[in-house]
Amino acid sequence: MKFWAGEKEMGGNVKIEDGNLVFELHGIDEILSIKRSVSIPLKHVLSVSTEKVPWQPFRQLKVVGARIPGMIKDGRFLSSDGMMFFEMHDPDKCITVTLNHEHYKKIVFEVDDNEAVAKHIRDAIKSQPNHNSY
Repeated sequence: MKFWAGEKEMGGNVKIEDGNLVFELHGIDEILSIKRSVSIPLKHVLSVSTEKVPWQPFRQLKVVGARIPGMIKDGRFLSSDGMMFFEMHDPDKCITVTLNHEHYKKIVFEVDDNEAVAKHIRDAIKSQPNHNSY
């Protein structure tokens, strides 16, 4: 199964390819986050949420990336939950992917249609062999 959520001038796209969930960054976000892509096996995805993500400027330590509260949050951040990866300009458009057995505990990624992208990811997880419902 291959799914691609449209490319934006800033930000990136999300695709499902060969059993992996791939987050690709483009433009200035690639530079600010010092990362071109993040690839996660679908079997390590615990959940996908479309709830609005709070900025929380003082609850996460920036490890690598850029943060201007209320405008941009790109890169790796350490929180009380563990390491997180952000690509966020508009918290209302983000998906939050919670992971297991990965360096990142969560990936927060902005997409044009967060409900549609979250549904595609959930459907892909369910279609995986040996899928266990969480």
